[in-house]
Amino acid sequence: RMYQHHDAVLHAVREGVLIVGEDGRLLLGNDEARRLLGLPEDAEGRRVTDLGLDPRLVELLVSGRAASDEVRLAGERLVAVNVRSTAPYGGPAGSAVTLRDSTELRALAGRAEAARERLRLLYDAGVKVGTTLDVARTAEELAEVAVPRFADIVTVELLEPVLRGGDAEDRTTEMRRTAARGFTPDTPLYPVGEKIVYVSATPQARSITSGEALLEADMRTAKGWRAQDPERAARILEYGVHSLISVPLRARGVVLGLADFWRRETPEPFGPEDVSFAGELAARAAVAIDNARRYTRERATAVTLQRSLLPQALAGQSALQVAHRYLPAQAGVGGDWFDVIPLPGAR
Repeated sequence: RMYQHHDAVLHAVREGVLIVGEDGRLLLGNDEARRLLGLPEDAEGRRVTDLGLDPRLVELLVSGRAASDEVRLAGERLVAVNVRSTAPYGGPAGSAVTLRDSTELRALAGRAEAARERLRLLYDAGVKVGTTLDVARTAEELAEVAVPRFADIVTVELLEPVLRGGDAEDRTTEMRRTAARGFTPDTPLYPVGEKIVYVSATPQARSITSGEALLEADMRTAKGWRAQDPERAARILEYGVHSLISVPLRARGVVLGLADFWRRETPEPFGPEDVSFAGELAARAAVAIDNARRYTRERATAVTLQRSLLPQALAGQSALQVAHRYLPAQAGVGGDWFDVIPLPGAR
């Protein structure tokens, strides 16, 4: 009865258990070990080297050395292996092995690391985007910080008035490509400087209209984005671009432009979590772009006002030839003016 009890416990535990003899033969394997390793019915009594296991796992099982949570491949699973000698406990020479499926744990660890990398990227975006008060340069900084850590290619389009420091037009889809990162000489995407009017079926136009980020996970099967330029769309697919997120750049309730995140070299398509992240990244950049836009407008206003205070023409002087030049201070607006006032005696 005691043997039956021990045998029932052995096969009921959730960890795989193996007993390997001194000669490298498998003496015992419980149900979980058979499941994890895919062992054949007649595995017991056979040499471990003949069971079709991964070579690195076999080397560990027959080595006789102690091991603690060493990860080995078992088919499509990752198993944590513990090995202890049976000799010190009065049994025959050999090894007791326990196996624990760590595939899900490793996957969770991978997702946790990915989340930490996203947080680092958001921090870097807060530091590196908006270092100047130049609208175009701020758009370039967004593209630079996202490639290649989030996307293989990033393009940014801004409304024409925004580039000049003006107010954005309501929901227009006419924009100018202002920045790009990840381009190669043969990139079929619109180049920087190109004026683009997005047609209503494209994710870009729908993103602007809705004010929300839109995902084209598989561009090979999606149709709407091709309506912009079917010939160019075919070349984009041939180039290897396969996934897209379009995000409106919104600040203070106004759409200033659009950021497109493209994947080409990264085999995994964008997913729902990526859409949320792209939205967060774009939101931070949009605030910086709006600050630069406001500065551009206020600077232009101040320069215009200051120039209006300068003399339109200088009084003629028979005794002097007067040359003049006006150069604002580094900040763009100075506090100095000039004038020429004739005095008696040709002074």
